[in-house]
Amino acid sequence: MNQIIKTFVCASAVTEFALVAIDSDGKIAVATDPTANTIIGVAQRAGDAGDVVDVVISGESRVIAGGSLTLTSATVLAVTTGGKVQAAASSHYPVGFSLPNINQTSASLNEQFFILFNRGLAPLA
Repeated sequence: MNQIIKTFVCASAVTEFALVAIDSDGKIAVATDPTANTIIGVAQRAGDAGDVVDVVISGESRVIAGGSLTLTSATVLAVTTGGKVQAAASSHYPVGFSLPNINQTSASLNEQFFILFNRGLAPLA
């Protein structure tokens, strides 16, 4: 996989493959707001407050579906509750693109799938 990975300290508990946001202290927490431009990447393992966790800040990663998604049409993604992903809508900052394949063209709630994480610099119009 092509990835850029950086290590961050957790401000609070983080779950594996959750989108994470950076706080004013430079620590990470599970992201929940699709209209915030603080999402920094995808945690590669779970961690508690004070733990060090690797985060994909660019490239391929697994993520967790926040609902039913058709990966071949809901290709632009944004964060939703619990660091999961949803189809991006107007005013959402995109976090990446789904990477469907012949074995997985859809994802159900809490199912893992691959995305190309690429933090959006502006919300969708």
